Amino acid sequence: MKRTAGTLNKFFILAALALLTLVASPVLGTGSAPAWQVDPDSTDPAGFAMSVIGLPAPDPTIGDTDTTAVGVGTDAVGIDDSLTNPPPDPADKDPGHIYYVDNTPGTDCKATPYTTIQAGVDASGPGDTVKVCPGTYPEQVRINGHGHDGLKLESLKPLQAVIQWPTPESFPRALVDFNTVDHVTLRGFTVTGPYPTFPAGDRHEGVLVENAFDEHIHHNHITMIRDVNPGQRGNQEGDAVAIGRRTTVAGTPATDPGSAHVDRNLIDTYQKNGVQVVNVGSSAHVDHNVITGPTAPNLAGPNGVVVIRGAAAAVDHNLISNNQFGAAPISSGVIVFQAPAGSSRVDHNRIVDNDNGIQTYIQQTGLEISHNDVFQSLADAIVLCGDATRGCQEPVTGNVVRQNKVEDNGGSGILLLDADSNLLKNNQFENNGTAAIGDTTDGIRVDVYSTENEILNNHLANNAFHDCHDDSIGSGSGGTANTWNGDKGQTENRDGLCGGAVVTP
Repeated sequence: MKRTAGTLNKFFILAALALLTLVASPVLGTGSAPAWQVDPDSTDPAGFAMSVIGLPAPDPTIGDTDTTAVGVGTDAVGIDDSLTNPPPDPADKDPGHIYYVDNTPGTDCKATPYTTIQAGVDASGPGDTVKVCPGTYPEQVRINGHGHDGLKLESLKPLQAVIQWPTPESFPRALVDFNTVDHVTLRGFTVTGPYPTFPAGDRHEGVLVENAFDEHIHHNHITMIRDVNPGQRGNQEGDAVAIGRRTTVAGTPATDPGSAHVDRNLIDTYQKNGVQVVNVGSSAHVDHNVITGPTAPNLAGPNGVVVIRGAAAAVDHNLISNNQFGAAPISSGVIVFQAPAGSSRVDHNRIVDNDNGIQTYIQQTGLEISHNDVFQSLADAIVLCGDATRGCQEPVTGNVVRQNKVEDNGGSGILLLDADSNLLKNNQFENNGTAAIGDTTDGIRVDVYSTENEILNNHLANNAFHDCHDDSIGSGSGGTANTWNGDKGQTENRDGLCGGAVVTP
């Protein structure tokens, strides 16, 4: 036990109060908040609960053979020019029957009886192609049933076929819905809101994948997935892309899974999440996207990518920026929790100008966070949290954080809050923290409850308040409960953490 019974009782009371507050207050934007807290949308108190057995510390030799530069190095991040000039899709070699859709007949498309996208989809069969001519199509698109497996739904000209949220709308409250259909491609569209205000119930989603697998969502611009009424933009909904269904029509938690490859999209101006992967059985590969949060005010607390409630994902080579709440640092570039051990990774992303860079909490084990550039967060760059008083839940253990380049963040380069048996290795932390607020931010900051972590061969410089900071007590390095070995820094809060460092008060 790391805490006394009295301290535990206090923690449980505070956690219960925090949970009641979140349940009673689904809309953000008013009142005050602590310096750091979990995103209220991701706590989902009535949702998935995962039983996790803490893993031992990862093998400290992990990464020994990786000789590439810290951070993204020379890897290409984002979309390049393929959004407006996409390469030929290999699937076009066998397009099946081709249907055209055109709601503005003229010279830009072949003559066709189909004036709505839905009519073209309904006419199609397995492996067919529906090509949509330039124009604005104010309709919700439903791709339902295995009779449409393998469908390729394409904009004839990149981004010039616009799927616009209609008024009124219908359930499900998604603009494009993949339901019980597999291997479908959505390519080259502008998918746009805003959506009409709905008082309660199902979440609005730009693109929703439910009970549907191996979908391909690429080369699209998915934008303005938010409420038409600015006064309702604090509601915890409005996801640009959702893999797995989050809620039922009544707003209660749903468990429908899905899977998709989400790549080379421009995703921006969403209300809550850019890409959300949710539920046991859901998985996604989210890569080479540009994911940009909305301009202020951001009352919902937007996030770039969230992977939650038993889902798994590979999140790599994305440019993720501008996810900020404003009143408190609750937003993040990437959030992962409850992903099955060893199933997920966050690597080679450039994560810039968010409240927090990368966060993992609530029963997360076996996650790898590697080779990311995390710059200019308003608060902390990387957070591993198992502290119930902050809305997290143990264990957060057995995770690997290695070879990240972490610079110029307002909070700590990496913050461990009641996080145990994790590996922090070969990271570079420079110019993080805010000296003016005292000893609350550091290059590496480990709280009193974090134990048995391996902190190896990290390079730190010019972080405030310390490069190396560990408040734990035990039989480890420098009298801490953790192992520090091979780390280089200039300042530390106690002797024995970083080689070459000076102990400063």
